[in-house]
Amino acid sequence: MSETDLIHKCQAWELEHFWELYELYIDKIYRFCYLKTSNRELAEDISSSVFVKALEKITDFDSGTGSSFQAWLYKIAYNKIVDHYRSNKESPSLEQLLEYHFYKSHDFEKQIDDKDKLSKVREFLNTLKPIQAEIVLLRIWEDLSYEEISEITWKTIDNAKQIFSRSLKKIQANITSLILLLLLI
Repeated sequence: MSETDLIHKCQAWELEHFWELYELYIDKIYRFCYLKTSNRELAEDISSSVFVKALEKITDFDSGTGSSFQAWLYKIAYNKIVDHYRSNKESPSLEQLLEYHFYKSHDFEKQIDDKDKLSKVREFLNTLKPIQAEIVLLRIWEDLSYEEISEITWKTIDNAKQIFSRSLKKIQANITSLILLLLLI
């Protein structure tokens, strides 16, 4: 059954089909929540609340407007995370956000190699503004489309593309500067 069919069945209150939607997206939503919180238990709690909210509001989702269900879930997750940080007045460091992406595997040798990569990526992402780093992470690590990033970050599609492009140019300029410095030494 297609995602659209599953959504329509859920909207017709055949909620036993919601489990299939949950199975399609739980890993992605959990990864996103963990990326933003760097806390397994909190990411699990927020992920659960995302799907509870999605189930409660499934009749509000309108696939006819061109919105993707995945982006809708990410937007709910994003709002839940923002609500959490507003109420707790805390936020994860960029280091915590990046460590999630590099330490997903349990391969120890790979983790050692990834630690070097992590420090290099951290250097470059630290040169970006938070929204730039977020869009780069969503585009590259989460492999989301610009349309989905637009829905999640409340930026226009063109603005998300522009921010991503400028961020990559800034990172490339930093790499070029680093190479020139190394050649001059």
